[in-house]
Amino acid sequence: MRTEPCASAMTVPVLDEAALARLLAQQGFVPEDRAAIRAFGRVVSREALQDDFAAIFLARAGAPVAAEMAAAEAAFCDELLNIAGWQGGADWFNRLAQRWCDCLDCGVADHFPWAACGSLLSVCRDRLVGGRAEVFQLEMDLLTGLVRVVWALASYLTEVAIAREREKVKAFALIDAHTGLPNRLRFEQVLTAALGVASEDWPVGLVVLKMHVGAGAVALLAGERERLQVAVSAQLAGVIRDGDVLCLTGEEEWSLVQCAVRTPAQVMLAAHKLHDVALAAASSVGLTGHIDAVAGGACGPSDAADARGLERAARNAQFAARDARQPVAMYTPEAANLSRSVSSLEQDFHRALALQHFELFLQPQVDVGTGECHCVEALLRWRRAEGNWVAPPAVVELAERTGVAGQMLRSLLSRQARLADELARAGIDVTVMLNLTAQDIRDPDLPALVRQALGNWRVPVSRVGFELTEGALLVDEPAAAKVVAALRDTGCTVALDDFGTGYSSLSHLRRLPVDELKVDRQFVAGVCVDAQDRAMVEALLVLARAFKLRVVAEGVESEAQATCLAEMGCDRLQGYFLARPMNADAFVRWWRARYGQPVAPADS
Repeated sequence: MRTEPCASAMTVPVLDEAALARLLAQQGFVPEDRAAIRAFGRVVSREALQDDFAAIFLARAGAPVAAEMAAAEAAFCDELLNIAGWQGGADWFNRLAQRWCDCLDCGVADHFPWAACGSLLSVCRDRLVGGRAEVFQLEMDLLTGLVRVVWALASYLTEVAIAREREKVKAFALIDAHTGLPNRLRFEQVLTAALGVASEDWPVGLVVLKMHVGAGAVALLAGERERLQVAVSAQLAGVIRDGDVLCLTGEEEWSLVQCAVRTPAQVMLAAHKLHDVALAAASSVGLTGHIDAVAGGACGPSDAADARGLERAARNAQFAARDARQPVAMYTPEAANLSRSVSSLEQDFHRALALQHFELFLQPQVDVGTGECHCVEALLRWRRAEGNWVAPPAVVELAERTGVAGQMLRSLLSRQARLADELARAGIDVTVMLNLTAQDIRDPDLPALVRQALGNWRVPVSRVGFELTEGALLVDEPAAAKVVAALRDTGCTVALDDFGTGYSSLSHLRRLPVDELKVDRQFVAGVCVDAQDRAMVEALLVLARAFKLRVVAEGVESEAQATCLAEMGCDRLQGYFLARPMNADAFVRWWRARYGQPVAPADS
């Protein structure tokens, strides 16, 4: 794995002769001072300075005990004592700067060089004048030169420490604090640099891996998401090739820059490896439920010659993989076209959600005995600006894929309550049933959201209900059962939709407090002509009566089906034979035509 900047890899500033001259001048250093220091070296030996310095400074109270720090300080001081042989060049300053950086890397205190320089001056003064009260002019000149050089040195080492700290901050700005991986800014720099030297013979490979936290993991706490991200990052970093760079480029998203590959097959292989390792890492920390991953790969310069273009190509491939329900895909022109189409659809979807352009069409349920309509199913409808209708399952998939399922649920609950209020004001006494997705019924906040929507529109709870499918329950039945029970406790009607198509219908009936069963259209379609379908409907009716549940047959498309189902004992019928789904205004007209006269609006 390619290593990225860290504290121990910081560069050491280099002082040239011109910069040294300016630094010394700031301390009042003159040419005569250089001669004075050379004279000091002839008067006082390095060995004498070393003995005194060791006794005064290195043996001081508070000196570091840790071996690494003590060794770094000793190396610095050993170089510092070479002042006795300084000839006036920048080399000595630069060697001390390197020793000081070594000290910083070990955690030596920031004030250390000032303390060392102060002790050095004390040792030099004692060697020159001892305890004498009288100081000769030559000795004063020597001390003055020493002071100017040592304070210039201390000043420079302070600048080095500040520069290193700035460089460290800059480096850490390119690193994700939690995972230690290069972040998006660093990713862009690495990819740009790699493409700068890439060729058709040695292309750059790019893999973008995205983990999707689905419905079952939607309630992950921030700490759990961070734990997932750290675990996956660590595992991914351990399996990539030397020379490749793994970056964290988004929430639960990683990008791998392969700085030199031979063929796209190597990129594809890396993408598969990242995908498998990511899922295994999620499993290792106990976060397997409804967490998936998809990866897209691309090669530059053939797919794109610049960083932004290559990233777009890899993301297009990722779109293609997700659309094909495959773990990995490589970029193709077809993937780009698909990505543009998906991107346009997602943009329209978000715009429609923000402007609340989604509609709920109403399809009546008619009582078999009386022919009256006491309930309607509210069906999601969305028509794009160009006039094309988008299938409801595609709308739900868009909401979940783009992470706005919760926002959409709130919008639909508000729309449901508003419809119930509008119908009540029109004098129409019906219950408006809304379909819930697998993600919806695992949201523990759902009952509170329902109460809030009803309160906002001042709608009695008896005027709304919800339909859920067996398939949705199978994903996480215990969590769904709690939410369904809470809805029933609120007073809402709850129906089990598409009944008979799941895998554990009897256990659902035993555990779930539902009010009615909806017989799936696949059984209704053949009820008059297929003995097995008829037997299935009869069996479902027996079960429903045993649990005291109302039965609604959906998908009724002919008079023969309606007659047959009524004779078998279904309570309500729903389907094109009775009425197609319609908007609220059309439903009001249908209602009034069915009852033969206008109905006066209800009192507000």
